[in-house]
Amino acid sequence: MDLFLDRLKDEERVTFALRGLYEQHGYKKVRVHKFEEYSLYIDNKNFLKTENIITFMDLDGKLLALRPDVTLSIVKNLDAHKNGSFEKLYYMEKVYRLSRQTHSYKEISQIGLECIGDLDACAAIEVIRLAAESLSAVDDRYLLDLSHMGFLAGLLEPLEIDQELKQEIARCIRQKDRFELGLLLRRAGLPDECCERLMQIPLLYGSFAKVLPAARALAVTDGMNAALDELETLYSAFAGTPLAKRLNIDFSVVNDLDYYNGLIFQGYVEGIPRAVLTGGRYDNLLHKFGKEKGAMGFAIYLDELEHFYQREAEDDADLLILYDRIDDYAAFTALVEEKIAAGMRVRLERTAPPGFRCKQILRYQNGALTGEVPTC
Repeated sequence: MDLFLDRLKDEERVTFALRGLYEQHGYKKVRVHKFEEYSLYIDNKNFLKTENIITFMDLDGKLLALRPDVTLSIVKNLDAHKNGSFEKLYYMEKVYRLSRQTHSYKEISQIGLECIGDLDACAAIEVIRLAAESLSAVDDRYLLDLSHMGFLAGLLEPLEIDQELKQEIARCIRQKDRFELGLLLRRAGLPDECCERLMQIPLLYGSFAKVLPAARALAVTDGMNAALDELETLYSAFAGTPLAKRLNIDFSVVNDLDYYNGLIFQGYVEGIPRAVLTGGRYDNLLHKFGKEKGAMGFAIYLDELEHFYQREAEDDADLLILYDRIDDYAAFTALVEEKIAAGMRVRLERTAPPGFRCKQILRYQNGALTGEVPTC
């Protein structure tokens, strides 16, 4: 097993470790279809992270789409009447989206988990801890930024403004665009006191010790204080542990107000400018499907790790065996297996392939490996 793990690429080793982590905590692997009816994504487009969806027509004339999101498929097919307090699921799937780097469609690998049921503080703490441990499996130099949808929603709820304006305010906060946010608030004619509070939200970033008191000073509704209470309870579960130093608050982390509620978070590792992990609580999505349960989960974007694990070009094999004539196949096979058992990667060829990289080349002659030649 150790030899097998040594041969895995870094990305594969991370995936292997994450599967073990999730199964150790009682999460079961789930598979979903590669495509769904296009209407599923159109009806829930604000939940998606992309507006570009690959569609096609099946033989019955039904418009289908290659899956841009896994969570929607899981929620759609969830048995709402199944007994048990929790559905704990994890997945390793591919989604089909426009690449942020190449701006062309790409098959993107994800691994993630969903905890669905009557969620309480214990369940939320477990999901956050698993998110942090997932980042740690990628690299020890990580940060997990937490936020709470209830903080912004609690400030916006008493205001007599439409949902479209609320979403625009959320977008400006998410982008940390205080200039556009100020213009938007002035055009809306909101009270000065409310505008000042909203303008402060993008600045609420840093350690729990720093940000919580500043956020308390802005809280004016029960919903805002309840959100801060939940964050404080969460942090207290990790106080005094190494994980506490990896947790920050960032109230500019805001998702769609129609779908998300409660805790939301993003994870980063040093060397990658974008979030490699995103997650949150999305009870509202389940309610839209008529399922009165809570849900919280996260996904890791494995394609981002391709740029993280940059390494020197490695050899194609440790040993290249060049053979011409084999009189005793059993003896020849035994020699090859001996090298493999010693931990070597062995390739058999009649002639050396052009551009092939290896540490050593041997010739098979007269029943033995002889005639070492210069390496490739």
